[in-house]
Amino acid sequence: MSVPSIGEGYRGVEGYSGYLLRQAWQAFRGAMDAALGSDGLTSPQFGVLSVLGRSPGISGADLARACNTTPQATNEILATLEREGLVERRPHPTHGRILQAHLAPEGRTRLDAAQPAVRRLERAIERDFTPDEIEIVKAWLVACAQRLEGRTAAPRRARGRPSRSSPSGADLA
Repeated sequence: MSVPSIGEGYRGVEGYSGYLLRQAWQAFRGAMDAALGSDGLTSPQFGVLSVLGRSPGISGADLARACNTTPQATNEILATLEREGLVERRPHPTHGRILQAHLAPEGRTRLDAAQPAVRRLERAIERDFTPDEIEIVKAWLVACAQRLEGRTAAPRRARGRPSRSSPSGADLA
């Protein structure tokens, strides 16, 4: 028996949401790694540079949370980026054991060069959807993450549409 193609059977709309999220993420990450190759970056490195571009001076622990990875993996990525001159780490002014990460000038240059490729991928996955549909999908993805992390904050409803689940996340059971 052969494995169904993407969009068929359990790999299509009949599939479990968690499986389909993983399938989409794996496809996106593979495409992202291919797109970033010419910039000499991996998708995890791009993620770190992107967060540092928006949150300069963030600690390694906070960076790991923002990048959805472990502190150990983030530290390895930071060490590689630091060796390549893309990131600088400096001691926190009042907390001696905390190192704050910043983009180095070359890191900003590489991030700026890589961003158009990632934005093209995002436009490709959003193609054929209306802005309202994209807003609903994004709200659903945020709500998924909040529910799975045990947060009780209700997601922002898309354009007045009623929520289809309980704000407490009790419908996960």
